[in-house]
Amino acid sequence: MRRAVLTAALAVLGVLVGARASLATPEQAAAARMDSWGPEGYNVLDLALPVSTQTAGSALVAEMDCYYLGRAPTAKNVYTGRLAGQNLILILAENWTVPSLEPKQAPGAYRLWSEGARFREYYAPDWYQGMDGREFALLTGMVPTAVGDETAMAWMGRGDVYLPFALARCLAAEGYACQVRAGREGMDASYKALGFESVRSAGDPAADLPALKASQPFLAYYVLEGPDPEPALEDLLAALEEQGMDANTAVCVAAGHEDPLRGHLFLWAGGMAGAPADGPCSELDVTATLLNLLGAGYDSRFLSGRDAFAPWSEPSDGTPPLVSLYGSAYSDWVTDAGSYLAGEERFFPAEGAFAGDLEARRYVARICREVYDRYIYARRVMENNYFQLAMGR
Repeated sequence: MRRAVLTAALAVLGVLVGARASLATPEQAAAARMDSWGPEGYNVLDLALPVSTQTAGSALVAEMDCYYLGRAPTAKNVYTGRLAGQNLILILAENWTVPSLEPKQAPGAYRLWSEGARFREYYAPDWYQGMDGREFALLTGMVPTAVGDETAMAWMGRGDVYLPFALARCLAAEGYACQVRAGREGMDASYKALGFESVRSAGDPAADLPALKASQPFLAYYVLEGPDPEPALEDLLAALEEQGMDANTAVCVAAGHEDPLRGHLFLWAGGMAGAPADGPCSELDVTATLLNLLGAGYDSRFLSGRDAFAPWSEPSDGTPPLVSLYGSAYSDWVTDAGSYLAGEERFFPAEGAFAGDLEARRYVARICREVYDRYIYARRVMENNYFQLAMGR
């Protein structure tokens, strides 16, 4: 059965490639898509791709243009621009087993949860790349795919891969000072390729606030490794209030874990208390979510993830939530309509999601194809430095 799913996915991919090839040029594809999805209602940009038919490997680039421009964009919503102009402190808390969210046991985590947005179904996928995969997914919104024997994060730094819709690049274009304040050793080249202007090997979120205050608006990124970042979070929230920065600074904490089902995402910011993100989401969705909240320009069609607050409905109004639980083109996955175990080829539909078995099987085939495409095209982006070729950087 698994081989049958693979065969079906490849067959569908062939149909898609053939259909895209019938378009005369990527420019015509862009124009056609813009007629359907205008920037007023969706997070899209008016992209000109003038050089893709004139470069070496243009057939591959043209086919990728058509794939990305043909994807449904993420819809804007009531939270678009809600945090425009605010500072952003982004923290990756690796290997943090979040305790029960009780004020006495974990006051920092409790404040982040009780005073912030509510991500009710957040996953921390195992990308098979350790911390490299988690950082890449969080900071780019793209599936981290290995290139040869190298992780996506390592390959990006060595090859200076250009990703225009990475979080730091988009915020830098909005005038943000983008800094890695506590990064991982050996990742400086990767961070700079992602658009960060400065990199420090160590930093304390609370102690850094006076220096950060002088460079507002800012994106400050921290990696906190270890089992208990709770004291650092408590100190940070207290320091923000003491410095008078709590009203214009958002704090986002992504808690990774070796078990994909035990991840947590916190977003603490004015105007976001109780904001519901009801569908399943993961690290892949953080970049799109934050860019939409901050009102930054980006094109959601080129990201693997989506804005977690965006509405969706089938078949065309926005993109539905989709979480791949592993770094594979044939991963287990979760959507609002059910969950799928790839190894067992078993689907567990949500109650009342489908009218019958045929509808459910068609749905599974479509989502498996989407999981496959997201993985394969993300790898092609990295292998070929796609955006550098397509945008003539």
